[in-house]
Amino acid sequence: MVGSIPKTMKAVYFVKYNTPYEIKELPVPEIGDNDLLLKMGAAGFCHTDRQVWEGVYGTECPIIPSHEPVGTVVKVGSKAQGKWKVGQRVGVLLFQHQCHACLSCEVTNDIRFCEKNGKAGLTHNGGMAEYMVADAESAVVLPDSVDFMQGAPLMCAGATVWAGILAAGIRPAEPVGIIGIGGLGSLAVQFAKALGHPVVAIDDRTEGLELAQEAGLKADLTVDFNDKDATEKIKKWAGKGGLPAIVCCTDDAPAIVWSTKALRTFGVLINLGLPATTIQFEPFDLVFQEKTIKGSLVATITQVEEMMKIVDKFSIRSHVTTVTMDEAPKLPDMYMDPHLKGRLVLKMD
Repeated sequence: MVGSIPKTMKAVYFVKYNTPYEIKELPVPEIGDNDLLLKMGAAGFCHTDRQVWEGVYGTECPIIPSHEPVGTVVKVGSKAQGKWKVGQRVGVLLFQHQCHACLSCEVTNDIRFCEKNGKAGLTHNGGMAEYMVADAESAVVLPDSVDFMQGAPLMCAGATVWAGILAAGIRPAEPVGIIGIGGLGSLAVQFAKALGHPVVAIDDRTEGLELAQEAGLKADLTVDFNDKDATEKIKKWAGKGGLPAIVCCTDDAPAIVWSTKALRTFGVLINLGLPATTIQFEPFDLVFQEKTIKGSLVATITQVEEMMKIVDKFSIRSHVTTVTMDEAPKLPDMYMDPHLKGRLVLKMD
């Protein structure tokens, strides 16, 4: 049973760039006609949240952080009734409230590219509070097998790498390289294995290489990025001159550039990393072997619904470090720990 909704809530508050979060008592927000009010169960912290904290996105403060929210529906807007009901356990994707009127909406009809969309934790309040307003069109039901602490990383890290693997467009039996085995990369290894791909996991940290072998679906090969023979080892393992696809889950610019060297002719690099710098690739390598570099955004709601079926079927899980509300002000610094393993997730009381 869902209890009565209070007037106020406890929330993590991002007040000023490069300054510790604050804990505030705020009014519980009101919902619109096509919204859900969620009693939050957990909310993840990722690289984008750190960049927001640094000012990379020009976010207007104050704001409640996190675009990895999961919780229980406690109130349903009038237009969302029928599809959603009180008591459902859901996760919410980054993009909120498509305008259906801008040029991008006309061309793509995709909320991800809407020029006026809201972005949870970036332009609109996110999930690090006891309650959150969610666009009913951006919510997805969590499988019974997925608790809130595991559900939170799926809403960004999982949805991002799932879309990246699909964007590679390669056949199930073909090998895939995953570069950067952190919160995203460890999920990418598991998803790729679940879809039938042999996987090589590439990282320069002991923690990352351990993560690739930690879950139920393990990488077939792990390679240290610092190994001078890394490229040759990968090519030998993959055969046919290299990998047909690599999904890059790091913002390390040298690693992103290097990744094209491990691709075979016609290979595709799916870059998910967002370093705050320009990246330059070797044009002769790209042109003479017709390699492709492709960006990929977070998955659509339809793709995430399919992803949840795979998560449920294969028991795909993240390595989670649990953070309490009182510890939340330290999150930006905790994320920069070079020995961090997996995901940081704020657990609601």
